Amino acid sequence: MTLRISLTAARRALSTRRVTSPRPPLLLTTALQTTKLSRSLPPPRPCPAFATPPHLLHRTMTTTASSRRQPAWAQPTPSPQAPALPPLKVYNSLTRTKVPFVPIDAEGRKVTWYCCGPTVYDAGHLGHARNYVTTDVLRRIMRDYFGFEVTFVQNVTDVDDKIILRARQNHLFTEFTSKNESITPEVKATVLDAWTQYITQNLQVAEGESVSPASFVKWVSEDKDLGRIYAIVDKESKLKPGQEAEEVLLNEKDTKKKMHIKTLLTSSAVLVQQPQNASDFYAAVSSILPPYLDAKAKAEGREYGKEIFSKLSTYWENHFNEDMKRLNVLPPTIITRVSEFIPENVSFVERLVEKGLAYPTEDGSVYFDIQAYESSGHHYAKLEPWNKGDVSLIADGEGALSAPTTITDPIPSGTTAFAKTKKSTSDFALWKCSKAGEPSWPSPWGAGRPGWHIECSVMASHVLGGQIDIHSGGIDLAFPHHDNEIAQSEAFWEGDYKPQGECCGSTSGDGKHQWINYFLHMGHLSIQGSKMSKSLKNFVSIREALARSPSGEAPAWTARGLRVVFLMGGWKEGIEVGVGVLLEARKWEETIGKFFAVVKALVSEETEKEQAGEFVPMKFTAAENQIYKDLDDARSALHAALCDNFNTPVAMDVLSQLVGKANIYNSSGSASVPALKEIARWITRIVNIFGLDSTPYAGDKIGWNDANATDSGAVNKEEVLMPYLRVLSTFRDQVRALAISNPQVSSKDLLALSDVLREDILPALGVSLDDRDNTKALVKLVSPEILLAQKAEKDRKAAEKEANRLEKAAAERKRLEAGKLSHLEMFKPPQTDEFGAWDDEGLPTHTKDGEPLAKSRSKKVKKDWERQKKLHETYTAAIAKQ
Repeated sequence: MTLRISLTAARRALSTRRVTSPRPPLLLTTALQTTKLSRSLPPPRPCPAFATPPHLLHRTMTTTASSRRQPAWAQPTPSPQAPALPPLKVYNSLTRTKVPFVPIDAEGRKVTWYCCGPTVYDAGHLGHARNYVTTDVLRRIMRDYFGFEVTFVQNVTDVDDKIILRARQNHLFTEFTSKNESITPEVKATVLDAWTQYITQNLQVAEGESVSPASFVKWVSEDKDLGRIYAIVDKESKLKPGQEAEEVLLNEKDTKKKMHIKTLLTSSAVLVQQPQNASDFYAAVSSILPPYLDAKAKAEGREYGKEIFSKLSTYWENHFNEDMKRLNVLPPTIITRVSEFIPENVSFVERLVEKGLAYPTEDGSVYFDIQAYESSGHHYAKLEPWNKGDVSLIADGEGALSAPTTITDPIPSGTTAFAKTKKSTSDFALWKCSKAGEPSWPSPWGAGRPGWHIECSVMASHVLGGQIDIHSGGIDLAFPHHDNEIAQSEAFWEGDYKPQGECCGSTSGDGKHQWINYFLHMGHLSIQGSKMSKSLKNFVSIREALARSPSGEAPAWTARGLRVVFLMGGWKEGIEVGVGVLLEARKWEETIGKFFAVVKALVSEETEKEQAGEFVPMKFTAAENQIYKDLDDARSALHAALCDNFNTPVAMDVLSQLVGKANIYNSSGSASVPALKEIARWITRIVNIFGLDSTPYAGDKIGWNDANATDSGAVNKEEVLMPYLRVLSTFRDQVRALAISNPQVSSKDLLALSDVLREDILPALGVSLDDRDNTKALVKLVSPEILLAQKAEKDRKAAEKEANRLEKAAAERKRLEAGKLSHLEMFKPPQTDEFGAWDDEGLPTHTKDGEPLAKSRSKKVKKDWERQKKLHETYTAAIAKQ
């Protein structure tokens, strides 16, 4: 199946509003349009020798409105006692430049890392896979290549407006359907009210305009704005199975409209013509009825137990963890849940209030005071100052349950009065008062829950302290979430943080506390420029992508295949994924996998010879000298690439180029197995570091497990099967030799049986036999999916060739059949009664009325006669050969 994929998570603004990316996303769309990474990327640059950089770094960024600058950032400096650090440079979102990486640890070994984890209310999608798999790649490189001891902390947001809404709506929808197992007139009336509410809230219905489910198609198709989007939806609905939709670029606003139109079309259909099955009816209205039921329950002041919310979040947290395991993502060193840090959240907010950098409001909420923060010398919005004041981003960051508020008058200094609401639109909630139907915990300001931004600051600070090496997450979180994290954390730790040791001072360029030294933001995953989002209902879940089809066919994606895509695209760049990138990734994976299979087969063959006491030559000629040099060059190039901001696209190209050189070297037929083994072992180590194999790396290991294997404790297939396979291969070699040497032994039949064994039987077992001149066949164990796919392609080409042959044969038969009639008889009855006299060659001279044939007619007849003569001669020659 073809999967069309989109952005990592819900970006909080239209793509046209963002000015965060310094370069356009890497577009990888169709097979013909796919960017060839190995050709487009610059050659790897050697890592510069490490030197202490300038203390302060900044870069000026601009918007169309005004010039806004990222504040000065303090470059950490290594301790004089620390051992030499690797010359690693990383792209730091705090400077938007590549800067040397220096850990806080005085010994230069330990690295602290906080990663924003999932908000657990639905299935993880491929956008999430992009974020967490890519983060896992960087973490593995830091740990397994550069040798840092990484403490990796990742949170689970299990208290959030989205969770509250989804849990309530799920509960109410289940309750409603349980009480109404059949579709009564009362049920339809309720759903119709829900339909009306949905279209009124989500599409522009003019005041006084009446739209019903029955008239919806006519109304939406005739609407000037919505009509063009409906045309796309209508066209997609008429596609046949296997057909792909025409690529149409939509911005986020139009993507939402498309989602609403599809939802209303589906629900309109069952309201106009009710299905017999109640479950089909409820499935069709599952997007419009829950919000209506929730709004109705909210108006009635309905309350819920906390178990309603924890049940949902626990289910999806476990679901997420299982997905990460399937994607071979390392589990965090430490997991933190918001629900288990409520007291710490309260204490953190209290400290900010004490410092005069936060204020409570009359409803029991607490807001961060950005004006007071900046007045104290801090810089707000260090990551994306150009988005500072963007009302839509700020509002979205406050959560779906935050009601719009009016700005209160300033509170006189020296008073203890609570503000009526927040002072500025830019101020953000640290503590939210809980309304009816929302979970709550006690606080000095009243029952409520933590705001979204404060949660990470509290958990990261509690576990890792007041200064952290690395903080990471999707680029969509940079503003306002990460900028707000920085503000409240640096406000909290300012004047209270006491660094340990001599390494890495804790102040930034403005003299204030620097909470995070390096911010890493993972690039988006998109399709046709549109994001992948649960709220837009345009996502492909991780499990859908990795699932096999009902017929047992291989999935379009494997965990390894996805990781290869992300490695080839880089970690911070946007990637648009279509058919082309999937094919490119498969090609890379197959190239490496085939090389592993060949080397393992050669090693096994040589080992068998040694065990049998046979002489095994160990030559070292100019060819071996060159291939070892190629390996050394590859090691240097890959090291330079990884030092250069984890440049995995170049690293992947280094590996494939080395395999290409090794294959050429091996094609001579007299290659040194130890040389090939050394190359394969090194590549195995690197792909294991990249997380492309689920089994731990062992020093002498070659290759990787099956891409779909989940049992890391599985037995070694080579050790178990190879003795039997070699016996089978030897038998086949003997049969072939006998048939070739003795023509009297039905050689054709024996060779055919031999080919059936090789081409039809063994591939299903994952066994490939490669015939070699003057020696035994090379036995390889390869993924059955790969072999069967290759066989299917070979069969397809053979079938196409046979179809072409039959078509040509039919055309030839038709041409010969046209020559069956002799040119001597073609103008005589019964072929025609037009003529009455003919010469000796059958050419007509007179018409049937006895008139001499006209000159022009004679000329035409002569021409036809000559053509038929050639056809008849060809026909008679073909008959003679039979």
